[in-house]
Amino acid sequence: MNNNPLKWQLSDDNHVIRPGQIHGDLDKHHAGACHVLDLGDRYRMYYWAFDGKSNIILMAETPVERPNDWTPVGDVLLEPQPEIDYNCNGPSFPFVLPIDATHWLMYFGAWGQWGEDGKLPNNLGLAVSDDAGYTWRYHAPEPILLRDRPWDCSGTGSVSVLEVNGVLRMYYTCIGEYFDAPEGVQTGHGPVIPRIGVASATSTDGVHWAKDPAGLMVAPRGHDTDPYEYINSKPFVMPEDGGYRMWISTFGHAYRIRSLVSADGLDWTRVPSGPDGDLGIGLPGTFDDHQRSYASVVKHGNTYRMWYTGNKFGATGIGYAECSGST
Repeated sequence: MNNNPLKWQLSDDNHVIRPGQIHGDLDKHHAGACHVLDLGDRYRMYYWAFDGKSNIILMAETPVERPNDWTPVGDVLLEPQPEIDYNCNGPSFPFVLPIDATHWLMYFGAWGQWGEDGKLPNNLGLAVSDDAGYTWRYHAPEPILLRDRPWDCSGTGSVSVLEVNGVLRMYYTCIGEYFDAPEGVQTGHGPVIPRIGVASATSTDGVHWAKDPAGLMVAPRGHDTDPYEYINSKPFVMPEDGGYRMWISTFGHAYRIRSLVSADGLDWTRVPSGPDGDLGIGLPGTFDDHQRSYASVVKHGNTYRMWYTGNKFGATGIGYAECSGST
């Protein structure tokens, strides 16, 4: 599978979901980090919202032929569990996996209590639906993955899950060591920064997972790129002819969307991109003039359709891009 860049087109007004546009007060402070499912005649979006007090998960739908005519569906799907340490500040980064016609799983990045050390309080949680994704319940009072390896000892988060030859493969964001930022490096996390990358695990039921002992399959490049890169997160993986494509969010001074390709889904090659990634950033004064991140992609015929998050992790909303092939 070649690693030629995709050529994305973004309209002058690619701001397709503004905070408060779909669910009113429920998402007026934050709408981002979505996962879009193709249900045949319509798309369904699950996304991370903030109502001013809590992280929550909401849902919307739009016809496939009008990919950005989103309307709300239902109410709050998941909200914080105040009595549960790892999810007391609520869920984010949803990824939904239909197991059969009615039984669906949602993986989410849970926010726990911030500690005095300033480390990210993230763990991977699981929710279950038995009515094709309309209503959800939490699976268990603890995270679905233990933080028991050097590459994920400080946290786990957003995922992408595929079925390959009857086995589920999870690509998950993992937070490893925290370390002093190199001298002269500008960061978004102060003088002590995390090493965040993408690892994998496999499962036959979507609940119990065996981690790949090889560790990070996609690791931040540090000084091997400019600006200095210490985060590769929020994977989204799609099967392609001859292999797979992965989109990630990389962080140096701000998040940028970049991509990789693989023949087997295990060994990945980066697609060439400049300092501003595959999509670049918006014009000055627009909702995404600082960063674009957290890609979710579907294929419509030969056209890729991508929804992504703008500035401040969703405080400015969600944008849209299209691509009609690779060159």
